[in-house]
Amino acid sequence: MHTMSRTKRTIPEFILALDRLPDQERLFHGIRRAIASLASFYGFSHMSTSFMEDAATFFTLAKAGMLDERQLADERTARQSGVTPRPSVALSLIRAYATHAMHELPHPLKLSGEGEVVYAPSGARGVSEGRYEWGMVMIGEEGPIAEAELIQVLTKAVREAGVDTAAMLLRVNATGCRQCRPLFRAPFTAYFRNRLSRMCRTCRTEFKRVPTALLRCKEEQCQIVASGAPQMLDFLCDVCKKHMKGILEFLDEAQIPYFLDGKLFREGSWFTTILFELSVTPSGLEKNSEAPALVIGEGGRISRAAEIIIGKPVEAVSATLFFDSTLRALSQGGKKASAAPRTRVFLVQLGDLAKRRSLTLIEDLRRGGIDMRESLGRDSVKSQLKIAETIGAEVALILGQKEALEHTVIVREVASGIQETIPQERLVEFLKRKLKK
Repeated sequence: MHTMSRTKRTIPEFILALDRLPDQERLFHGIRRAIASLASFYGFSHMSTSFMEDAATFFTLAKAGMLDERQLADERTARQSGVTPRPSVALSLIRAYATHAMHELPHPLKLSGEGEVVYAPSGARGVSEGRYEWGMVMIGEEGPIAEAELIQVLTKAVREAGVDTAAMLLRVNATGCRQCRPLFRAPFTAYFRNRLSRMCRTCRTEFKRVPTALLRCKEEQCQIVASGAPQMLDFLCDVCKKHMKGILEFLDEAQIPYFLDGKLFREGSWFTTILFELSVTPSGLEKNSEAPALVIGEGGRISRAAEIIIGKPVEAVSATLFFDSTLRALSQGGKKASAAPRTRVFLVQLGDLAKRRSLTLIEDLRRGGIDMRESLGRDSVKSQLKIAETIGAEVALILGQKEALEHTVIVREVASGIQETIPQERLVEFLKRKLKK
């Protein structure tokens, strides 16, 4: 008679983290419907990438110090086999862009993807973590509209999935480019070097490795010292300062609440120049509570990492939604996002004010059930109308400086050129009648 061994095999934690129990699956699909609908509406083309990635590509990123936060899960096995579990969906999208010669497609190019990732957290030797991500990248857009649009998709998606809006916090920071970052680093390190004796043991150790980590210490004395440290925002070059100002203007115009956090740094990650993080505070606690927030999304400018992967300079921005964190933050009975209808409307904008007002107008159209497309990175009306013709849009909405000031929109029939001016508050109703919805 055979007896079953009483020894229970231990399953690695990262495998268990990727399991979803039946009661979690419904919430999971609610999150996915919300982000998929928003990403599709904003023109992100969905694609699948392999769970196993080319190890050499990611070794190059690791050598550049961009995978310190998410180290490769098993480096020795990866070197032997030449493949490794992907540590990021967004980075896999950039790799796919390079591999499949997608530079020949019209830019800016918007891509989205999803799936499991496995990596070793910083300082956790021999331990791997697993999670499910939805990643988005915008390639070829150097203006602040890229970050603003990704933030809009991310924040709207988690709200429509059912996350409590009052508990959400969007933090944004400019971390500097290769020109202005050194100007900040010298006075920053000098400031803490002269005060290390007043700080905790952990901070004294971290100072040698990651000086900006001292800004996140929870010890009261360390926080007092850190409060007087130089701010990166005071050292930004004119280009970075203008870019950051543009992002904040877009967010203000779109009425997306944010906190400009000079302590938000991510050393050892693939983000450069701009960084944002979306978190949820624990239930029943205020946003300024000492309890740790649950990070459900992140993003920023990843041009340097894209340049390493692709082999030539390219502007790129990414945003990622963490499904595991969002599942934990979700209340039961989250809202469902409806499927988007086919594209019949194209938004044409001209001028900085019109471009800023575009995000609010786009959101009004989406809430009203009007499917549309746009190319906010372009400034030429002619080129935008050409895109409208190419995609077969029936109606072009033209928003210029005059219309932005007067809160009106020019509605133009693409085929005939016939147009009329409509107040923005009546636009959705007008379009529904015109398109016979």
